[in-house]
Amino acid sequence: MRRLVVLALALVPLALGACTAAPSETDPSVSPSGDISDIVIGGSDTLAPSLEFTPGLDYAEEQSTVVWDGDGEYLQDGEPLLLDIYGASLDDGTTLINTYDGLPRSFLLAPEVVGEELYDRLLDVRVGARLLVVAPPGFESEAEAPIAMVIDVLPDHAVGTEVEASPDLPEVTRHKTTGEPSVTIPKQSPPTDLQVATLIQGSGPQVKEGSFLTVNYTAWYWSDGKGADGKWRKGDVLDSSWPVEAAPFELQIGSGQVIRGLDEGLLDQTAGSQVELVVPASYGYADKGTLVFVVDILDVFNPEGDA
Repeated sequence: MRRLVVLALALVPLALGACTAAPSETDPSVSPSGDISDIVIGGSDTLAPSLEFTPGLDYAEEQSTVVWDGDGEYLQDGEPLLLDIYGASLDDGTTLINTYDGLPRSFLLAPEVVGEELYDRLLDVRVGARLLVVAPPGFESEAEAPIAMVIDVLPDHAVGTEVEASPDLPEVTRHKTTGEPSVTIPKQSPPTDLQVATLIQGSGPQVKEGSFLTVNYTAWYWSDGKGADGKWRKGDVLDSSWPVEAAPFELQIGSGQVIRGLDEGLLDQTAGSQVELVVPASYGYADKGTLVFVVDILDVFNPEGDA
């Protein structure tokens, strides 16, 4: 049987600055058994939760519980999964992973990815849920201690208040289940300046200079054209992070990582928002003409800690 530890082992080596938990000095054969109900989730001085527990207990089996359910869509098999995760050793409290003070992790909701028990749990909850899971020690890895993880399920598309669209910009429609956008490019010539419109107003942290973002996006050509990489037709997709095999895109505003149109157009937006940008060549790619971007801002992390 696949176990929760599958997820734990996938996460721990990826954690920034993670350290391996020290082996417990207590003999597991005589240690009292630990139960997930004895672990208490609390707050901390950062965005991450904290865990209170009795160290040195024997967690021989994987355990999981739903702390609370969300109010979003039910999770579906095989669909993208965006998670905030805080994990710690149940021997000494060493933090093994913390995405709350950073950007969340993307997975597919599949038993071979998250483990069968957590997979079954996730199929019963909705976006916005919080779970607590315990992975037992060992299992073909360097981890020598049981691990507790707080897992928050985040939306993988924009969630917020609908804003009336501008009639002068391409019309955006969204898939009723996944939220993936599509556009209808108008017949008129494209604008010569950067155009930015908020289509869904999210309520999360605001994008600032230096903010780290997790986004889903699609970019379309406004007009027919030809570049070094071939010909394209009006409305063709240049690039997208929406396919299941792709992951949400991570970027830092103002770092030069993305084109000027995105750097400037996403400033002051908020997490949860969907933003439409019409990006002329002077703000984007000189050889691709005007582009239309629709960007779902899934998460914003401001290193200074401001919301």
